[in-house]
Amino acid sequence: MLKTRQCLLGIRTFLGVTSRIWSFILYILRKHLRTIIQYQTVRYDTLPLSPISRNRLSKCGEEEDIGVGSG
Repeated sequence: MLKTRQCLLGIRTFLGVTSRIWSFILYILRKHLRTIIQYQTVRYDTLPLSPISRNRLSKCGEEEDIGVGSG
């Protein structure tokens, strides 16, 4: 009975220590991964503007030029 209890306590202690070490390793890996992700560049696909958008943007540019010159 006493040996069984000591064996169970030993296994329980071993699993507790192993769990803490594993948690620490995962913490370090996540921290390292966060720093890598933080400095990655974001790349967007460049899509051509539709004719309507091009028309609207050209009109906005004209209004700004007119507004600045009349002031």
